[in-house]
Amino acid sequence: MMIWPLVCHQVLKHQNIPLYLVVLLPRTKKASSYEIRKYEAFSVCSVPMRKPRPADATKTDAKISNPQLSGATSFGALAGYLFGKNSASTAMKMTTPVLTRGDGEDQTMSFVMPSDYWEEGSESLAPQPLEGSGVRLERDNGGYRAAIMFGGYASKSEVSRRKMQLLENLEKDEEFVIVNGSPICLAQYNDPFTPPWKRRNEVFVPVVPRN
Repeated sequence: MMIWPLVCHQVLKHQNIPLYLVVLLPRTKKASSYEIRKYEAFSVCSVPMRKPRPADATKTDAKISNPQLSGATSFGALAGYLFGKNSASTAMKMTTPVLTRGDGEDQTMSFVMPSDYWEEGSESLAPQPLEGSGVRLERDNGGYRAAIMFGGYASKSEVSRRKMQLLENLEKDEEFVIVNGSPICLAQYNDPFTPPWKRRNEVFVPVVPRN
């Protein structure tokens, strides 16, 4: 395997975006082509997307301007935690991307934690979620990911199409294989008001070298 000396410093740590090294560039210029990245460890706050919010969610959740949007209540729960509805009443910086993993009852939404809490064990120093919020703090140990980038709005049909492209292409990959049982993750980097031509989305999945 050829390691490309290309560090993606558009994902700088001070911007609270997970750091990665591109180890294998896309083989073609097709939109369905993917790249292999190696991520450093980072921390996230997560919430289940299919569980009902508490009766008095105003104590834990941020108010959302477009509550009718898909995932809005989960976004509000995480934003509430990040913006000060936590054990320390401490507001933290907004981060990117918003991560969505899994399907059905197992679907979760995650925000990346500020980089102050990326070191091993440091997530225990972060403000803790309020009881009943459903928010939990987790560590992502990093590692290899296969990723496809795409623009526009991440509609359900477009995300499904991109996931299928990623899976089909990885079946033919001679160097990397999907980690058994790993769900594909959707990463969205922009707020709902960013125009389609400026939007950045990705689908990615953990992989390991075949040999």
